Amino acid sequence: MIEISSSFVETVESSVGREDFGFNNKFGLMLIGHDAINLDITEFIISYTLGRLKISSPSVELAGVIILASISREQTREIYPELEGKLFEAFVNAFEKEESVLVVFQQTDPMNKEYDFISEINKIKGKIKKHKPRGESTGWKDSIRGATPLPGDRARYEEVGKKIDEGNLSLEDYLKLTHHLVHSPDNAEEIAGLYLLIGEDYKKEIFGDNVENFDMWVQKIVTK
Repeated sequence: MIEISSSFVETVESSVGREDFGFNNKFGLMLIGHDAINLDITEFIISYTLGRLKISSPSVELAGVIILASISREQTREIYPELEGKLFEAFVNAFEKEESVLVVFQQTDPMNKEYDFISEINKIKGKIKKHKPRGESTGWKDSIRGATPLPGDRARYEEVGKKIDEGNLSLEDYLKLTHHLVHSPDNAEEIAGLYLLIGEDYKKEIFGDNVENFDMWVQKIVTK
């Protein structure tokens, strides 16, 4: 049973700014990882995210689902520009060998100019803040990453929860005990990294007349 607390509110400050030609207002991106695919919960994650997004804006709809056979080291670096060390290498290893799914959501109400996909999707995704109790871990209980235990995983998640409460969740614990499941961008650079995974035909189909402006915006970001 998924529990959604009405008191759970988190704001993720966006560094996208107003030069994105409305990308973050119109489109939201989420990358579903191999662990979610192997657990056979890809469709659940998509439908759960869409349902939560529709609560924040009824005009949100599913714009595209793209299956990625693999993601290279260079592409992983573009998706995670600040990630280093063992965690980055773990992601590279997984993305190069396993399929991922890139999901695009669209907000179609032209009057809703303050809608912020980065903030909304990050609330739904959830983040585990190491050395913080679960109540301060940005929706551990209310998010995709906390919408478990899955069958057979109760002991794993009880151990994770205990370590978070104790403030003892190390990187090794994180890699061993948790499912990463999904990635969503926190800023313009990470949006650009995911946008660059989309082929030209899919871009035209999903983004329509916005493609030229979005391409120009993303190119400015990656050439900084």
